[in-house]
Amino acid sequence: MGIGSFFKLPQYNVFDYKPRFYDPQKEERKEKLNDLRKSLGKKPLDADEIVKPGSSIKGSFRPKMRRTSFRSRSSTIRLVLIIAVLLFLSYLILNSDFSSVVKFLGK
Repeated sequence: MGIGSFFKLPQYNVFDYKPRFYDPQKEERKEKLNDLRKSLGKKPLDADEIVKPGSSIKGSFRPKMRRTSFRSRSSTIRLVLIIAVLLFLSYLILNSDFSSVVKFLGK
């Protein structure tokens, strides 16, 4: 934990979202091509690929959560360190002798 990272601002989460668009003409061409391939006895182009809505989004949140858990552990250590320093300073203030300060201010 370096001095530069003692007071670190939180970073924004960035998600890898790829929007999908529906093109009816492309779907029609693909369907005709697959029908032609079936009639020739070949395997359709996308027979093994089944696309479910949200499948690309489903796994993209997990790596981000691991990184935030590391941040929370780091912030917990920082908080404990700050509390320890404040307790030490309050101990020094409460157990010190202020008679010389009072004499100096009384003049």
